Amino acid sequence: MPMKTVQTVPVWMLLLGIFSLLMACESSPKQSSSEAMEATASPDATAENKETPPQQNIIKHAAVRFQVQDMASTTQYIESTARKHQGLITNTGQHTEGDEHTIDFEIRVSPQNFLPLLDQLQQHSTKLDYRTLSTDDVSLEMVDVAARLKAKRTTEERFLSLLKEAKTIEEIIKVEYELQRIREDIERADARLRHLSDQTAYSTIKLSIYQIVPMSFSERVGLGSRFYNAFGTGWQLFISLLVGVCYLWPVVLLLLGFWLARKHRMV
Repeated sequence: MPMKTVQTVPVWMLLLGIFSLLMACESSPKQSSSEAMEATASPDATAENKETPPQQNIIKHAAVRFQVQDMASTTQYIESTARKHQGLITNTGQHTEGDEHTIDFEIRVSPQNFLPLLDQLQQHSTKLDYRTLSTDDVSLEMVDVAARLKAKRTTEERFLSLLKEAKTIEEIIKVEYELQRIREDIERADARLRHLSDQTAYSTIKLSIYQIVPMSFSERVGLGSRFYNAFGTGWQLFISLLVGVCYLWPVVLLLLGFWLARKHRMV
């Protein structure tokens, strides 16, 4: 009876099959985890692709008035503090009414230094009369003006093309008239946009400081003399008026005679 031969599988092939099976099992979790990471990252990518809202453009104003003890030292302090906060004093003026001597300042400063500068300016105040703050959001207006400006420039280019294609003098005149009108609109829109950009780039502080300086005796005497001179001038004006009436005596006599004659007829 012949014997059957049993074929044995080499050990190295068996180990190779087990190793391949293990690698296949490990690769699927890695693949699923990588897909999960991509799914997690996709919302961030979507968020980055979202359109950012337009930047806010706000005009800031402040009006402040307060009393000081020493006008000279306070003026120097205001100038140095404005320079410290990179501000610019664009306008100044001073006037005196009675015992009150006043100096007005107009200061332009960047929005981030607006409130810090305003707070430091009040450190020399002995009596605060008022402090008002106001803001004006011009973001939508700037977007609208910029869009209209872009549209007007596109229209200008279209009319320039039509001007090149114009054949008759009448067509040239009509196109040039429209071009002039559009360019005027462009200049107005561009000027408005530049003005709004300047107002939002720098905030404005209108500061008024005053010091009570009692009038000297000579100044008070001078005030009394001015009242005396005013009274004398008024009296001279009254005398001049009477003299002027005297120059009109013929007219006065004529009117008087007319009145007497009318009264006699009525009697």
